[in-house]
Amino acid sequence: MPLSYRVYLSAFPLGSSEPARVLAAIRADWVSPSWVSSRALDGAWLFEMQAEACAPDVDEAALAERLTLLIWRKLGRYVKVVVDASPGESDEARRRELGQTEYRKLMRLN
Repeated sequence: MPLSYRVYLSAFPLGSSEPARVLAAIRADWVSPSWVSSRALDGAWLFEMQAEACAPDVDEAALAERLTLLIWRKLGRYVKVVVDASPGESDEARRRELGQTEYRKLMRLN
């Protein structure tokens, strides 16, 4: 049975045109977020979003990895992506951040 997740995602540091590219990647592959923000911060751009949607046959870690890979592929480079996902009605968010080591490994495999 597909699980519904509440997700908060942030990506940083981005160039001025990259928040729109991040949003396009997420919309094309998963869902249109219910809330989106992008703003200048310390000379770069911060992208943030919230969404609630089904993610069939994946757990929180797999969902975080999938969303992070979408962003890295769209941008063609590493940026810090943090995903907080909680299943259904649970208040227990599970924070996941993949670092540069995971970036090199996953981009080689995918």
